[in-house]
Amino acid sequence: MSDCSWPKGECKCAAKQQSTPDPWGRVWMHCESGLTYSKASMARFMMFCLGNNVEIGGIDAFNPKHKNCQVSAAIRLKPDQFKDFENQTGGNLRKPPVLKLN
Repeated sequence: MSDCSWPKGECKCAAKQQSTPDPWGRVWMHCESGLTYSKASMARFMMFCLGNNVEIGGIDAFNPKHKNCQVSAAIRLKPDQFKDFENQTGGNLRKPPVLKLN
């Protein structure tokens, strides 16, 4: 942990842990577009996650009072599942943001 520069900015050990695959080869990705708060969209999302050993880190609806509002999710899946996820759920994946402190 000698390369940790927490008070000076980005914590290298946290950034390394976030980008390192887990024992099953899964990496964290974010989906912030393409998912909506509708029965069909949420059913496709949950069926894909449950059927493919995808870990859900967090899921938030922008405003659940409104049908079809945007839903964002943090999920951990294998890199070879990215295209299948996007095709089957309609969600668009991106790498998680990197936190840098000044």
